[in-house]
Amino acid sequence: MRHLLFLIYLLLPIAAMAGNFFPPEYKSFPFKEGDLLVSKRADGKFAVNKILKVDRFDFKKGSAINIQGQRFVATEDDHLLVIGAAYGEAEFNSFEEASAAAKLGKWTLKMGHVPNRAPGAAEGQKRVSHSPVSASELAGYQQWRQAFEKGEAGIF
Repeated sequence: MRHLLFLIYLLLPIAAMAGNFFPPEYKSFPFKEGDLLVSKRADGKFAVNKILKVDRFDFKKGSAINIQGQRFVATEDDHLLVIGAAYGEAEFNSFEEASAAAKLGKWTLKMGHVPNRAPGAAEGQKRVSHSPVSASELAGYQQWRQAFEKGEAGIF
């Protein structure tokens, strides 16, 4: 009986890993490239953010990815979405003020490109407008993408 319980105890972690390697929320995203979003920051101010790229990356079993500074090795073939976004300064006192600024293109860029998991990129965001992504807006994305494909960069 002891041996059976020991065997069950050893196999439980394997059963827990069954299924897809990445969680389902890493595989869908409610916004599209060019969407202008407004979010409320910790200081109570509002910011405008822009979705630059939505990429699907396929991972083979045994390949690795760096997520928030930790290295994860895929236990099976799987995929996830990586969202490239530009984040604005927390410079507006209300959602309405930020929304109007987004529509007029009058907001201040703080970070030109941040690669994120889908749930993190969507959290607290509301779509207010859309503006096509220009080639110049993708400079930081292109630099990150080259490093990511070499295994030299990760995502948040």
